Amino acid sequence: MDFQSFQDIIMKIQGVTHAKVVADDEGLREVHVIAGTSRSAKQIVRDIESALLAIFGYRVDRKIISIAQIDTGESKKTINRIVYQGISVHVEDNNVECEVRLSCGDEEFVSTKSAISTSANRKKVVARATVAAVEKVIGRAPMFDIEDVVLNKSRDINFVNVVTNMITRDDEEILIGTAIVKSDVNEAIAKATLDALNRRVMKQ
Repeated sequence: MDFQSFQDIIMKIQGVTHAKVVADDEGLREVHVIAGTSRSAKQIVRDIESALLAIFGYRVDRKIISIAQIDTGESKKTINRIVYQGISVHVEDNNVECEVRLSCGDEEFVSTKSAISTSANRKKVVARATVAAVEKVIGRAPMFDIEDVVLNKSRDINFVNVVTNMITRDDEEILIGTAIVKSDVNEAIAKATLDALNRRVMKQ
């Protein structure tokens, strides 16, 4: 197997600046990578695993992958506050499709997600579409995962809580957002998701 090709592919992964693979007749022994700080080490490791499996059919043990991150002076995209613009949800047969529209500055970002139309999925697909649109805004994907969408009521007020898992450089962080249900529960889910992400994204 041409392990030099592995090294060439790893070099094409976003954030990687240098790569070195060490191999013998039995396969890869070590993978050493130098990367910038714009993406987490976990994300880079996952990309290496996925790329080698998809292109070469080679399943690499992540334990042999070493990532050294160096501040390369990469310019970071300035993120303005992300604003909710609209939503459309379409249910047909056993499928539900959701399109969420967000804006940041003068740009609009649209993302569509679909799923089997179960009760839980009808809520989560809205949150996932919102997350995907946010990831388009910040130019990093994937970095968020929806843990739960909960509908609540306090006296006469209906509101939504969205629990999101964010992958950071060294760990995972739980983010929680809330929005009041006014006329459209799907709109409230999208706004609650955005509430969970907006404050954290502004710090990136």
